[in-house]
Amino acid sequence: MQQRFLVIGGTGVAGGAAIEAVHRHYGKDAHVTALWYGRKQEELAIEGAHTVLFGDISNPQAWDSIEAASGRAYTALFYATALGDVGFPSYQASAGQIAESNRLSFDPLPQLEKRFDCAAVFSYSTFYNLAHQRVTYGAMAHSKAALEAWTTQPGKSRRVCIRAGAFVSASSQAIKLLVRRNAAKLATSDDPILRQYFTDVKPSEAVENMQQAVFDEEREQFGDTGTDREGLILAHLRAFAEPDARFVCVAGKRVWVEAEPQPVL
Repeated sequence: MQQRFLVIGGTGVAGGAAIEAVHRHYGKDAHVTALWYGRKQEELAIEGAHTVLFGDISNPQAWDSIEAASGRAYTALFYATALGDVGFPSYQASAGQIAESNRLSFDPLPQLEKRFDCAAVFSYSTFYNLAHQRVTYGAMAHSKAALEAWTTQPGKSRRVCIRAGAFVSASSQAIKLLVRRNAAKLATSDDPILRQYFTDVKPSEAVENMQQAVFDEEREQFGDTGTDREGLILAHLRAFAEPDARFVCVAGKRVWVEAEPQPVL
């Protein structure tokens, strides 16, 4: 019987890594349906995907499109999409900002698990409690924490979370841009880390210094940093190989398994 997979966010780095890992582990004949969304619909190919769909996953019409194209049953669903306010400390996120972040970054996932028959559901998180992440991750930290908490709860599918160190993606570039735009405000923040990096420093230089600090902190905490596509692929392969793994963590090329969710500090 052909193995079938559903990737939400197929054009992103995490979604692309999921597709490549599927084919490495399950073979090139494994059928992948990939959903993507952007400012406008256009025809595009996603490497490794047999069926490519366009749609906003927060809209139930996209769920209907998926079912019509590829059915209801999947070996695994990968939820590799997120959107929310970032560029400021996570502890300053308002209830409204968190709710808006959850609208795409978390809320559709439990509904997808109910709608489709998936043996496993994968989501994606990061080390949002590291000191140099916490001061810029904004509302997104709360959405990632919601994903992590949900991962530990019983459900109809096996729930797995890939917790990844910093890597270059559209999301990480957006965070850098927002932090740079907010540089003047961050320089007067009550947070000592932000004042340290942004007071009397050019915004571009401050942002680069902050990013390097993230890498340095990851290396100190986890023994490696600089996560890339291959590191993400290795994390997926570890999750496939260990059916009991709940949180599969990756920093650089180091991959390990944890059992507990991260709170938001």
